[in-house]
Amino acid sequence: MKKKLTFISIVILALLLAGCNLPSNLVSEEPTDDSMATEIAKILTGTPVEVLITSTPDNGEDQPESEEPTDEVVTEEPTEEVVENTATPTVTPTIAPTATMADTDPAATLGTPDWVDNLDNGNNWLTDNDAYTKIKFDGYMKLTAITDLDGWRLSWPAPDNFYLEGKFQTPACSGTDHYGLMFRTPKNSGASQGYLFGITCDGKYSLRLWDDPNMSVLIGWTASDKILKGADVVNTLGVMAKGDTLTFYVNGSKVHEIKDDTFKEGIFGVFVGGDSGEDFTMWLDQIRYWDVP
Repeated sequence: MKKKLTFISIVILALLLAGCNLPSNLVSEEPTDDSMATEIAKILTGTPVEVLITSTPDNGEDQPESEEPTDEVVTEEPTEEVVENTATPTVTPTIAPTATMADTDPAATLGTPDWVDNLDNGNNWLTDNDAYTKIKFDGYMKLTAITDLDGWRLSWPAPDNFYLEGKFQTPACSGTDHYGLMFRTPKNSGASQGYLFGITCDGKYSLRLWDDPNMSVLIGWTASDKILKGADVVNTLGVMAKGDTLTFYVNGSKVHEIKDDTFKEGIFGVFVGGDSGEDFTMWLDQIRYWDVP
């Protein structure tokens, strides 16, 4: 199934951003007003691309299911954006299970995180709706794909070597609906570069490399029994980035490792893409990272 991926265009007035405060639950130091305004007030835009949801043989821990995906075809960038202020879906999960973490979970051995956001508010994120996604904060970040194109939000920290972890919930989730972490997006790239590690609701993971105008598949969609499938589940996704070595975790279990040095640092965030024909909402419960040597 072909899937279009787009990147969100967001503009924040520097004057407003200069007055933003970081939430008290952050462990690391707050950025200065000037640096905060500089990092977040940029125009972060994305170009829609064709993405093939399939499985590709690779040397990771899990084995693929089908043929290698074809190259993505870059489509024309939208000529305008429409900011929509409609509310996100009010559905709540019927259950909130906690995944059993493996002994290999880096979070169990790294100590206190260097940065934590429990998503009680949107102080670390751009909060306007746009033409591709709606966003709301209500004890979670609730990010909804409102078209057949992917969308995302990026935050301001730019760690070098790190372990990044996000705890996701999916009140409704089926098939190739997908979501995950975006990382090492260069600060000056306008969100047109970076890595995207994500999973589908039917239990596959992948890694893609975005370098405008090209999207490369570094790890094709690969089945893993570490992923909790379907609706009303919680999946914790993790990325260990040390130099050119990128290691990926699902619910504390290592699922894949590759080497790629295209991008060595940058900001991070989350993305969402719906394929089920209805607005697909991903809930982010917590995101945090540890600096690693």
